[in-house]
Amino acid sequence: MPNSLRSATTSPFRNLLAVLAVGLGASVGPLDFAVNVAFPAISAAFQIQTQTIRWVALFYVLTYGSLVLWFGALGDRIGHLRVFRLGLVLGAMAFALCAVSPFYSWLLAARVLQGISAALILSCGPALVTFLYAEHERTRALSMYGSMAGLATVAAPLIGGYSIAWMGWTGVYWIRVPIVLVALACLALYNPRLQHAGHGVAGATKKTESLSTIQLLLNTLRSNSNFGWVNASCVIVQLCSFSIPLILPYYLIRVLHWDSAQSGGLLVAWALGGLAGAAATPALVRRFRLNQTGLISACLCCLGLLAMCFWSSSVSVLFMVLSIAVQGAGLGLFQVVYSDWMMADLPLRSRGVAGSLAVLTRMLGIVTGAVCWLWLVDRGEASALAAGQAPEAAFLAGYQQLHYVVASVAVGFFTLSCFKRGLWFRAAPAP
Repeated sequence: MPNSLRSATTSPFRNLLAVLAVGLGASVGPLDFAVNVAFPAISAAFQIQTQTIRWVALFYVLTYGSLVLWFGALGDRIGHLRVFRLGLVLGAMAFALCAVSPFYSWLLAARVLQGISAALILSCGPALVTFLYAEHERTRALSMYGSMAGLATVAAPLIGGYSIAWMGWTGVYWIRVPIVLVALACLALYNPRLQHAGHGVAGATKKTESLSTIQLLLNTLRSNSNFGWVNASCVIVQLCSFSIPLILPYYLIRVLHWDSAQSGGLLVAWALGGLAGAAATPALVRRFRLNQTGLISACLCCLGLLAMCFWSSSVSVLFMVLSIAVQGAGLGLFQVVYSDWMMADLPLRSRGVAGSLAVLTRMLGIVTGAVCWLWLVDRGEASALAAGQAPEAAFLAGYQQLHYVVASVAVGFFTLSCFKRGLWFRAAPAP
């Protein structure tokens, strides 16, 4: 850690306030789950078909996913706080433009701007919180950051429902304007460690001018045989976990005949599991080391997915809650471990790149899952219908086939990874 940062002392209260400000600003990312609640209202407002609504999500996800790594590198050069603040300002503009959209193409253009804003914010958020604490407290800082993201995920369906009832579909955008403004106001309060992050890491500009982000990652991949495995592990975890919010609501409505409130409640149980996993990370890392905690989180993810293979039309609610909460806990735990692992493997001057990798691998898993899992369910349902099954039973067959594949992919990958020497059981990166 640079000497200037070591010498920068501030009160624990100011550090906590800064973490809360960064976490509040970064919460606009997971809060975008509220937009999913507004999809039917948006479709009706613009008189578009149900399939067309997917572009509202894809324009946003593909934009921030394609830019986040480069904005992380930009933060390493010019300062993470500058990039983060710019993202908040653009975010306020993007949310307002989405809310006042007079036609659908306007909304999609505003979603691109929102994606740029999210890439600026999410690329530098993890780096900012790690600079607020000593290096040996990095896991704790990332755990607090991950816990705030978990809280936002829990709150998103509730915020979406209430804001739509209050303001219509535009409420899911208007509600986030004051959030980013409050975060900006809190970040304006002086904190020497946070201000250091506004000017970049000493020596980063000269070193990164001759070493591009891709070169940095390729060099790390060649010199560290575990680096590729850890990143592939994150893609697999995100890929398999995304099957839950993508397909689960259809199962609950079409097979169990739950209403939207009940379905949202079960997804809240999944998000609460993620929050608990993120909060428990520091204690588990102290007890088991970083890489072993990563394996524990992967096992929890696999256990939850395996349990979901036994869901049927008569599954008990308690078993469903336990299954989904365990999987969520594994996901929340893994996300913090992965971010911490990238911070340990990459140089201090590349904290923005390290933090961005979590967003990039998540996007790769989500986009792949959106394509593969929907196709798999449709294929299984069509086969069952061709065999003469009723529509409800046919969908259940496709849903169960999906989870057999999802669980097999997760269990198969992590079983194979256990044969990689030094990945989970021996050498561990410094926490």
